Amino acid sequence: MKHLETAIRFGLPLLVQDVEKIDPILNSVLNKEIQKAGGRILIRVGDQEIDYSEKFVLYMITRDPNAQFTPDLCSRVTFVNFTVTPSSLQNKCLNIFLKEERPDIDKKRSDIIKLQGEFRVKLREFEDKLLNELTESEGNLLQNDKLIKTLEKLQSESKQISEEVEKADETMKQIQEVTEEYLPLAMMSSKIFFSLDSMSQIHYLYYYSLQYFMEILYSVLQKSEKLAKIPK
Repeated sequence: MKHLETAIRFGLPLLVQDVEKIDPILNSVLNKEIQKAGGRILIRVGDQEIDYSEKFVLYMITRDPNAQFTPDLCSRVTFVNFTVTPSSLQNKCLNIFLKEERPDIDKKRSDIIKLQGEFRVKLREFEDKLLNELTESEGNLLQNDKLIKTLEKLQSESKQISEEVEKADETMKQIQEVTEEYLPLAMMSSKIFFSLDSMSQIHYLYYYSLQYFMEILYSVLQKSEKLAKIPK
């Protein structure tokens, strides 16, 4: 409680480890039930009212992958899940294989994804600009030459962007075909790790970390003499 009060008062980050349940005394903090009194910002924690700093941040972590959280808690905090799942590891391995075996395809894929994002942002900007022009326009729209010219320009630019998006999507399909060639390898790599991970249920000495598995994976890709003889 002293650490909590100090962190709230002075705007410090507070890290709570191995959280299994949430103490009800934290409800006011999670709900951010602040109030102003005489120029001060206060929050009640337990039976005390203490000064509240906007810089205060609370982090709560658990190492239990099977931890269950109530909907009430979920609505009041931001969850960040670092648990490794078969699909997330599969995607990670797929990216590694592409980068090692087909760096050209990996770079092209990254560039296309970046372009697609930029194109969609531009289209959204055009939509917002169009709405602003229509909102700010006065009188008869058909007699507003400035508005009509702006609309024609936006329509032309929007059409060009849409065509670029279609080209990027077509290129992405071709890249996806190459990517899928490495998908079985990524799936098997993920299965191998989770098979090793389950061995801890037999005996606690059979514990293999993800970091150890990734080190082995990189070692095979970069240092294996047998693999080096196979053309990429």
